[in-house]
This record gives sequence, C-alpha cells and structure tokens, in this order.
Amino acid sequence: MKKMLLGTLLALVCVGVGFARPSFADTLYVINVKGMVCDMCPAAIKKSISEVPGTEWVFTSLENKIAVVVTKDGVKETSLLDAIHTASKSAGHEYKARVVGEEHIKN
Repeated sequence: MKKMLLGTLLALVCVGVGFARPSFADTLYVINVKGMVCDMCPAAIKKSISEVPGTEWVFTSLENKIAVVVTKDGVKETSLLDAIHTASKSAGHEYKARVVGEEHIKN
C-alpha cells in the first residue's frame, strides 16, 4: 500500500497533474503526520516546511494525515521533521511525524 501511494504521488509530481510541477527537484518525501486535527494544521505544517531552504513544493492533507515534499538534492529529512515540530509548537498541537517514503527523482 505504501509503495502504491508513493508511486501515485511521484507520478502526480512528475507529470504535474493538477499541481504546479516543481523545477530542478531531486527528492520526494512522503511524511506521515499524526496529530493533525483541525483545518489549520495542514496550513501551519505547509508554511513551516516551505521555510526550509531547498524546499521546492509542499502538499499537505488533513484527511490522509500526510505531507508530501519535493526538495532539491541535499535537504535532510531531519530538517523537514524539525519544521513539522516547529509547526506543532505554533499550532498548539503535538504532531508526531515520520518519513514513510523517499524517492529520488530526475529532471
């Protein structure tokens, strides 16, 4: 199931179906975020992750409790997880995040 989700998300990013295609991006991360409970959570997480240098594109889903992030090569997953932790503090919720998929993509 995880590989199917990752493959689908990768296909969406690569062909740009319904989304702006990231440019010069090298790594796609799928992050499970437990603790998203309100409509403001995805926006807070997206904003915080977007501030990580090298982040090209971010999608968050309250329904699926995930963040999908495309970064330039060299961005560490710990930087993304730290950003989610920062969003947790500002939103007043406790987010527990872990990377469940990572795929290197070529442009």
